[in-house]
Amino acid sequence: MNTEEKARELMAQEHLNDEQRHQTMVNRAAEVEQTHHEEDVNEKARESLAQERKHQETREESMLERSIEEIS
Repeated sequence: MNTEEKARELMAQEHLNDEQRHQTMVNRAAEVEQTHHEEDVNEKARESLAQERKHQETREESMLERSIEEIS
């Protein structure tokens, strides 16, 4: 194999390596984006549950107060 062929082979291998690094970076970026999306969804779900609990507590307190008033 002459020098020119070796150079072409090395360039081709370097090109493949560059493509693999690029694909790895794209995959990692997608994973990070997915993780952030999941964290946002989880946070919204927690907020929604907390709000629903607060509404339920308010309803229960209101019902209890009405019951006490009716008894009195």
